Amino acid sequence: MVTGGSSGIGYAYAEGLAKRGYNILIVSNREDLNEQSREKLQAKYPQLDIAILMMDLAQPDAGKQLYDYCHQQKMEIEVLVNNAGMFYFGAAVEKAPAITDTMLRLHVTTPTDLCVLFGKEMKDKGHGYILNAGSIAGFMSFPTIAAYESSKSYIVKFTRALAFELSHYGVKVCCVCPGAVDTDLYNLSLNLRKWLCRIGVMLKPHQVANRGLRAMFRGRKRKIPGWINYFFLFCCFLLPGFIINIVKKKFV
Repeated sequence: MVTGGSSGIGYAYAEGLAKRGYNILIVSNREDLNEQSREKLQAKYPQLDIAILMMDLAQPDAGKQLYDYCHQQKMEIEVLVNNAGMFYFGAAVEKAPAITDTMLRLHVTTPTDLCVLFGKEMKDKGHGYILNAGSIAGFMSFPTIAAYESSKSYIVKFTRALAFELSHYGVKVCCVCPGAVDTDLYNLSLNLRKWLCRIGVMLKPHQVANRGLRAMFRGRKRKIPGWINYFFLFCCFLLPGFIINIVKKKFV
């Protein structure tokens, strides 16, 4: 099961799992993209069952509803990919509380509920895989992305702790923490995205997904795809406060 699997990295995860022979359940709130994704995957892998479900994962109790749906449909989830998410730039206090609430449910509440519910099943069976979508922003503290980076910091720490809890029960849990990815998430122009990919600052969705799935199946607890992201993290840790203040004055 891949949440947010109808486009971007989520679709790349779904395709990567289909290549490995898994039947797929794509869950997102875009019915049109869900159907397009199902058709593309079904055409490539006619021997597999490709299912879709339109659901707003930012709704209260969405995790329990999704868990119950899988039971009603008699779907046994061997691989859970928590990928659904959102992003925005701007001062936290200037955003409507409803937007921040939506982000926290998508990045924190629903993934946690799904990890707990499906993780318990996997523990009881003695087998399973969980991949959570983190970000290198989860290791940072910068203005303009306060809610985003804080939610990703939570999922980074939660995933690592959960991985240790379940490691002796045959369940592998991994947090994949990419940097910039070539998707519509950041509202950048197509030309800028192409240029950033050429110089290696951005990765393509399939590059992130392939490296993330490989790390999960190998039992890695965390994966940061792309060597340049380690460089960015190192620079961020050394960044003096006055530089952060310059950013703050320009964008906040």
